[in-house]
Order: sequence, then structure tokens, then C-alpha cells
Amino acid sequence: MNILVTGSNGFLGKSLIKYLNNNTNHTIHEFSKDDKLSYLEKLISEIDIVFHFAGVNQTSDKINFEKVNVGLTKKICKIIRKNRNTILFYASSVQAIYDNAYGISKRKAENICLNLQKNFQNKVYILRLPGVFGVGSKPYYNSVVATFCFNVVNKIKLKIIEPEKEIDLLFVEDLCRQLNDLMNKKFAGDFVKFKNVKKISVGELASTIKSFQNNNHNIELSTSKDLLKKNLYKTFISFF
Repeated sequence: MNILVTGSNGFLGKSLIKYLNNNTNHTIHEFSKDDKLSYLEKLISEIDIVFHFAGVNQTSDKINFEKVNVGLTKKICKIIRKNRNTILFYASSVQAIYDNAYGISKRKAENICLNLQKNFQNKVYILRLPGVFGVGSKPYYNSVVATFCFNVVNKIKLKIIEPEKEIDLLFVEDLCRQLNDLMNKKFAGDFVKFKNVKKISVGELASTIKSFQNNNHNIELSTSKDLLKKNLYKTFISFF
């Protein structure tokens, strides 16, 4: 299959491209913020699947949420509708249920994608992603895991406001495996429910990552059945 990944230079985009290149024979096309939409217009007749990962998670100017998450999605869907056989996977967020600027922009983008399916028959999957973490994630941007790992490695004090708050985490390699499986199955429903999402409190997450300063963890985790801890450690050591 011919697969296009938008946001190809971001954490999710790079991770999925690496996974697909290493585990499949698909032809991967990349689209980043440096590319023009005319490139996508020329290519769309050949594209079987679009993973639309381009977006803004954090910004100093809230207008960028509307400009990128909503505006860019609208432009990309307008191009995708020229090929009704193209399937769209849209990377939304669990934040889409909230009425903050980011959540509202993601919810608007979801509706744009669902209207593509309703009006032009393109199959659309909405990916309401939890906290995705792993090697290559950026501190202070992609996930609290990346931020905590970066700070512990660099001996920066962790700022924990709500230690009892529980968050959902999904390891990026696990996410990529599930997305690859989805491409090969007929999926009923517009919203994808992910497996292996782990709950952990912010306080426990901080304590776990701080404990990795003990060099014996590499041996200890090799026999551990705690996949979350193993994947957190794998992320942690990538910051050295």
C-alpha cells in the first residue's frame, strides 16, 4: 500500500514511519510543515491511507490551535476527498472531550474528518490518543513522561501539582503495532479503542522515573513482567 504520514518530522510521525519501514513492505510518503499542499494534491490519487499526525499540542499563542489543528485538517480533508478510496486515520486526543482551547480544536478537527466520511464516503478512523510516550519524545511538549525523564537525567527538580491525578499512558511502539494491525482489518466504528493503555498516578510516575537513577535497573527490569516500567525505563535511558 501507499501510505502518507503528515507531521512526519514529529514524534508520532517518525515513530510510525520507522515501524512501518522496519516491519512492512508499504511505500511510505512523508509530509511535514516544510512541504506544500500541492505535493499532496499531486500524490493523492496514489494514496491508500493517510495518517494525519500534523498538529499543535502546545503553543504560546492559542490561535495556532485553530490555525493548525482545525485549518490544516480542513485543507487536507479537502484534498483527500478527491480520492474516495483513501482511508484517513486522524490523530486526535483524549483532551477532545474538554472545553480548553486545545480540546476544542481537536474536537472541531474530528468533526471535519467525520464529515469527509459522511459526505464523500472516505473511511475515517478517529484516534483519541492518551499520553503516548517513548524514545524520541520531546520534553515539555509531547508527554509528561518525556519531561520527567529529561528533568531527572539533568537533575532538574520535578514540578508535581496533582500527585494523585491518574493519567493514561500508551507506549509508542505499542501504538504503532496497533495501527499496523488496524490497516489490515475491517474495523467497525469511527473511534478507535486502544489496548494496553496503562493508568498511573502522576506521583507514582515521578517516583518510578526517579528510581531509575539506580544503575541496577537494567538487570532488574530484564526479568520484570511490568511492561509499563520496562517501557518507561527504555524512554528514560534514551535521554542520556
